[in-house]
Amino acid sequence: MEPGTLVYDLESRKVGEYQDRTGPYVMLRPVGGGREWQADPARIREATREERLRAGVRAANDRSREGLPADPNRPPVPVPGCAACEESGGRRIFRYVPYSIVQDASALPEYEARCVSGEDADCGAGSGPCSAPAEVEEWQRRHTQETRHLRYRRSFADYAVLERQG
Repeated sequence: MEPGTLVYDLESRKVGEYQDRTGPYVMLRPVGGGREWQADPARIREATREERLRAGVRAANDRSREGLPADPNRPPVPVPGCAACEESGGRRIFRYVPYSIVQDASALPEYEARCVSGEDADCGAGSGPCSAPAEVEEWQRRHTQETRHLRYRRSFADYAVLERQG
């Protein structure tokens, strides 16, 4: 299925614009823009002419209620004295750009553990940031040998980058 195809989601009973596959699901976006949702590919079908028309009218009405032009492809008319309009310099601003979120290869992930064992309060001892899970596990093993503590809270942190598709 091509991105932009209008489909009917039998589960949510809504028409959506097909965006892409993500794992076992497809991503759909409301006609005219808005928050995407996941759908089961087995529970969608191409929208009928009437469903596409109804969804288009609903989107135009929603835009009208929000004071926006009916055609989302036309740039908004600058409002005299509006700081945002003057700042953009008349450029078009696109809010719905397809992108992927990926791990930043230029920054190494960090692993860490903190001991949450203790009778009255957590021990609080921590491994500090480590570059590999094995380092954290080794710290846990040594800490357990010294203290007999058995419960740890482990954390993983990395940096993510948004990459524009297409």
